[in-house]
Amino acid sequence: MPVIELKKYIMLYFLKLYLFIRGEATIERYKDNLALIEYLNRDPLNKCTEKIFEKNSLIVDEYEKSSHLYYVVEGVACVEILNDGQQYISSFIFQNDFFGLDSFSTFNKKEHGIRVISETATIISLPKGRLLASLNEEPQNYELLLTNFADIFQRHYSYFNFLHLPTKDRIKQALQYLSDHIGIVTIEEHLELPRFITQEILSKFCRTSQSRVSVSLKELEKTGWLLKKKVPITLN
Repeated sequence: MPVIELKKYIMLYFLKLYLFIRGEATIERYKDNLALIEYLNRDPLNKCTEKIFEKNSLIVDEYEKSSHLYYVVEGVACVEILNDGQQYISSFIFQNDFFGLDSFSTFNKKEHGIRVISETATIISLPKGRLLASLNEEPQNYELLLTNFADIFQRHYSYFNFLHLPTKDRIKQALQYLSDHIGIVTIEEHLELPRFITQEILSKFCRTSQSRVSVSLKELEKTGWLLKKKVPITLN
């Protein structure tokens, strides 16, 4: 069995197991994005490029307008923006996500970068022109790609509403959101977040100070909602 096919089945198995344990949580419905990658790889002219990025490295630099779309095979990245001299996270990019939607825009530049926050991330890049040519031959793949873009928009819309919440509620909702997507189910059936989800990451996403994050985590631990407030943060 090809490696990419094996990864597909492993990913699907663990996602189904996760949804079963969680009782179908609010995580987005599984999208068979690897089917599109496999389809493109059948044509030697469309051969996708796979690369491993280290933690904190930029996949796409700020202001850089890419001519590629990207797919996350493994790892977690974030959309990083600069506002009033401060770096913030406006969205997370998870395994099985496409990103690089700005390659289709008419804007000459953008004002965000894509940075790896996990220890490593395996990313596939797809040249936009060849991708579109291939999609014309298999129009059903357009729906798959548009579904991914619609999910990206939905995440951003949710983020704008999220910013109006009180600090502790933002922290709590952020932890729930992250646990739905990348939480690891422990033997005791608690949800443990990866070690790279730190107070610094939470402060950038929730647009607050690390001291406020620390206070909120302590309060959530006291209520019993959090089992462990230190890395790895664990939900009860």
